[in-house]
Amino acid sequence: MFESESSTYTYLLADTETKEAILIDPVLETIDRDLKLIHELGLNLKVAVNTHCHADHITSTGLMKKRLVGLKSAISKFSGASADILLSEGDKITFGKHV
Repeated sequence: MFESESSTYTYLLADTETKEAILIDPVLETIDRDLKLIHELGLNLKVAVNTHCHADHITSTGLMKKRLVGLKSAISKFSGASADILLSEGDKITFGKHV
């Protein structure tokens, strides 16, 4: 999914059997679009991942966590940002049968 103002791509990955999903690089301006799609597809969003601290846009992860009970946030531990999951090189995020 693309957000044109910041030229940011957001990726939604889901397991078709369990309906567990992760969202990568969510953007604040498109939170309603993203949540609508997640709801329409009947997905259970487990983790919102930021690949790095973004100077070009504001992440929607914080607001999304307020709207989706149980959602966890993730980012590199070297980013200096805070999140529920601090990732290191080689770490894996599991959703459904996928790693």
